[in-house]
Amino acid sequence: MKILYVATQDNPLDLNAGSGADYQYYHAFVRHGAEVKIIGPFVDRPSLLERAYRKAHRLVSNRRYAKHSMAFLHQVARTVNKAVTSEPPDVVFSISTAALAFCTPSVPLVCRLDTPHIGYHEQYPLFSEVEWRRMAGWEKRTLRKASLVITYSDWSAGILSSFYHLPRAKIFVTPDPAALPESAVPHTLDLQPREMKPLHLLLVGRNFRRKGVDIAIEVAKLLNQDGIPTELHVVGLDGPGSDHTQFVGLFNKTIELQLHAYVAQYQWAHFLLHPARFEPGGIVASEAAAFGLPTITNAAGGMATTVKHGVSGIVLPGASPAQAYVAAIKPFLDDPAAYQALRRSTRQRYEDELNWKVTGGRLFQAVQEIVLEQREKHAAGPGQD
Repeated sequence: MKILYVATQDNPLDLNAGSGADYQYYHAFVRHGAEVKIIGPFVDRPSLLERAYRKAHRLVSNRRYAKHSMAFLHQVARTVNKAVTSEPPDVVFSISTAALAFCTPSVPLVCRLDTPHIGYHEQYPLFSEVEWRRMAGWEKRTLRKASLVITYSDWSAGILSSFYHLPRAKIFVTPDPAALPESAVPHTLDLQPREMKPLHLLLVGRNFRRKGVDIAIEVAKLLNQDGIPTELHVVGLDGPGSDHTQFVGLFNKTIELQLHAYVAQYQWAHFLLHPARFEPGGIVASEAAAFGLPTITNAAGGMATTVKHGVSGIVLPGASPAQAYVAAIKPFLDDPAAYQALRRSTRQRYEDELNWKVTGGRLFQAVQEIVLEQREKHAAGPGQD
């Protein structure tokens, strides 16, 4: 199977680029024997007119304008159409719906969509009304011609069905799998009882407000006030810290020593806290599961799919306050057996669903079925469907 891989901003050969999603999708296809040709990443060079528009937009709105310029989207489209014509692949793939908006290839399109723009806008509006609708229009163009849409949650799939009227057969739902190199994940875990004093809480994220770092800090503060010695580590951000909170900063997963230091944070913690105000998939919860580390989160965006309530953690109602996280944690401190059972089921869920070996196999099979169906149609000839 020949795949034309359209990389927009992140290099699929770089594990540290973005969230590592491009890297993982590319290598999943290669592991299963696909011949993958990469085009991109592309540099966004807005036209003079669009640069002027952006300046005007900043004057009238405190929200963001669209992620890409029209010049960028048309540049991608020209490159894709030319590549398909000169050396036809079996399928065109991208993790960006916008990248495929103006492409007109004669082969099936497969795209990944972590969350539809309307879902993002309703739960955590960042873009102005005009701009999110513009991006939703690009999204709609791609979805109309896509043969398969990969998304990370049942919540997102529901929007694709209800808002875009996408047939359920075209939607491939998978939790956002862990992006750690296989060498960093232990084949077996020592799940013996652990001392939980002091209690170790971990948050992994690069956006202070969206990831709910302030909520996590409040959780640690409340637990300490209740007489439960608690330490919080925040990975991904730098900061001054406090008596109970330490900002650990970023790690480069391609450097072995830093990768080990990153993994050590998951091994240190008793719970991953993920009090995000919005989260399409929550890849860090899948990473935590690799170490039998349960996640305490809320039903923001797609988190209720990535974290299975009572199996790989606790999913609170959306927008839960810090007190709710404290209340969710306390029972496990009094019931070590329940905590150990949750650790075991968390690791089992990683092995069953939250790794790229399993997800990549399912994904490759789904794409292969589309390619085979297309070949059968061509073999049958016009009017023989």
